[in-house]
Amino acid sequence: MSINPFMAAPFTPYGTVSRAGTGTTASVALTRAKDQTCIVTALPGNSGPVFIKFGDSTVEAAVTDFPILPGTVQTFHVLAVHTHIAAILASGTGTIYASVGDGV
Repeated sequence: MSINPFMAAPFTPYGTVSRAGTGTTASVALTRAKDQTCIVTALPGNSGPVFIKFGDSTVEAAVTDFPILPGTVQTFHVLAVHTHIAAILASGTGTIYASVGDGV
């Protein structure tokens, strides 16, 4: 049997953080500080898209940053210098979960 060198390793989570979103930006520390995969999930009951941005402890999100639509999941490669994720909603409320780990 041959092994495909391009086959992605399954995602191995190391921890999950949540951020309740409002119209005010706020950040939360990710659970690991190394180059890693981060899977961001927006709950289906969110009132609209949650806009996110990765950075250090001073990161702030704006409604011009990356949108995560309600009920969707997005996968990112996050560098070690990005220790936090910030989130904001244009209006209403919502929650995201950010799970970091290795693999795809």
